[in-house]
Amino acid sequence: MIMDFDYSKAIENLEKRFNFEKKESKDFSFFKLDRSFQLMKLLDNPHKSNALTIHVAGTNGKGSVSSLLSSVLSLKHKVGLYTSPHLNDYTERIKINKKDISMKEFANIYFQIEKQISVYEKKFNTQFSFFEILTAISFIYFKKNSADINIIETGIGGTFDTTNVLNSDIQVITPISYDHQNVLGNTIKLIAENKAGIIKKNSVVITANQISEALEIIKEKSKKENSKLIPLNYSINVKPFLKNNKMNSVIYLNDEEYEISTYSIGEYYLDNIALSIQTLQHLNKFKVDKIDVESGIKENFWPCRGNLKKFKDRNFFIDGAHNEDGFKKLETTINEFFGKKFILIFGLNKNHDINSSIKFIKKFKCKTIISESGHPKSEKVTYIEKKFKYNNINYIKSNDMEDALNISLKESKEDEIIISAGSLFISAEINKIIENEQRK
Repeated sequence: MIMDFDYSKAIENLEKRFNFEKKESKDFSFFKLDRSFQLMKLLDNPHKSNALTIHVAGTNGKGSVSSLLSSVLSLKHKVGLYTSPHLNDYTERIKINKKDISMKEFANIYFQIEKQISVYEKKFNTQFSFFEILTAISFIYFKKNSADINIIETGIGGTFDTTNVLNSDIQVITPISYDHQNVLGNTIKLIAENKAGIIKKNSVVITANQISEALEIIKEKSKKENSKLIPLNYSINVKPFLKNNKMNSVIYLNDEEYEISTYSIGEYYLDNIALSIQTLQHLNKFKVDKIDVESGIKENFWPCRGNLKKFKDRNFFIDGAHNEDGFKKLETTINEFFGKKFILIFGLNKNHDINSSIKFIKKFKCKTIISESGHPKSEKVTYIEKKFKYNNINYIKSNDMEDALNISLKESKEDEIIISAGSLFISAEINKIIENEQRK
């Protein structure tokens, strides 16, 4: 008999289901919102609650914005946060007031709904995906604990994403660029149409600065749904500077000045912060004062998103850049804060565009160590080798992430920063190794 809190068994059962995060497929029939609605109805509609709901979509920055909102609002309210992917454990995806759901609670909810789901699947010859059930677990958990506010990040896209069963109060759209083209389409217009699919009738839409093509789509969708569109508008009053491995600045937004201190480095990250503040300023029911905003941002830590670490007398910059927009932002950050002398630990996820990273590496002519993570969607190092050889890029091949880290320490000089990028999973493994070593 399975114990009601057997977390490992719950994960084992979940991972038998189709999981796009681990296995690519050319059949995207699993992106069907009607099936997600069927699941919610079966489970007594856990997505419907009295909580104010903020739905976050976009290409880059949506996890950071979600985390920032949660960090500020958790100071005085009960806040549910659902994000993806995780770095180390599935429980990281589901939080209340920044605390992960316990393994016991996760398993309890899973086994409470598993039999019901299995009976339904057999009866109607269907199968719910891994992400659909995980999303349902988060909704059940938030409702059970009477969260005041739910912040929900989309998985992929918007229109057909499981999270779009929500009738959210506020929709936040971070910058839209190229990513997941095999699912969302190969033009900005198509990608933007999918992301803007989260916009609901008579709601509030907060958008980051967008390229014109994406902005037009968001404007059209907001108008169609009779929703109030609020574009981001802020200025930087104090140029960002580093102090104690944090970025500091002062920004001005809607007649208010905010002193910013954050663990995520890069002027672009101020866009994420400003977008979060703009959202907070439009929570009529949950007013947030300036002190709480500054405090919540200061306390927020979103790992592997532009974080500085000191390890064995070397400075590491742990970043999740993996697409064209991400590498452009990384390039800007390097030029702003680090100079051009660095070593890169690089890996790739399957079906991610390697050309933007190649362009980045060739521009800086940085010493590059290539590797692969233990994640199932990690691209083989042999593929990276082939692409690098074709583009005349010099590299050092490593056996695994621990080997890559050791090579970077040997190859680097004291004045060189070591950067990990190309895949969030690569950076997560580097980060984990460093943290484990520091605990010894």
